[in-house]
Amino acid sequence: THTDLAANIWTNPGEIAGNRIDDDGNGFIDDVHGYDFVNNDGDPMDDHSHGTHVAGTIAAAGDNGQGVVGVNWSSSIMALKFLSGRGWGYISDAVRAVNYATMMRTTYG
Repeated sequence: THTDLAANIWTNPGEIAGNRIDDDGNGFIDDVHGYDFVNNDGDPMDDHSHGTHVAGTIAAAGDNGQGVVGVNWSSSIMALKFLSGRGWGYISDAVRAVNYATMMRTTYG
């Protein structure tokens, strides 16, 4: 995680990292910081740093004395991946990602 984003990464309060169990019963295993809808796993790491760059523009911490300041540096970033390492994806995965974000917002506020 980028140092300017670390403090603003969303954490699923109902999930325990790395135990390979869907602790919160939402249908997604180990979705601690979001979900990868391309590979269907709890590791939504950005393949080419584009998502990290965009997230930094939006939510880079402004009170850590490092790097840059995002336009809304008190926001929370939920990592949702729906584009492959080749830069393509399916609309269905994008829809699943938006539905996931909506579900988690409804569940945890």
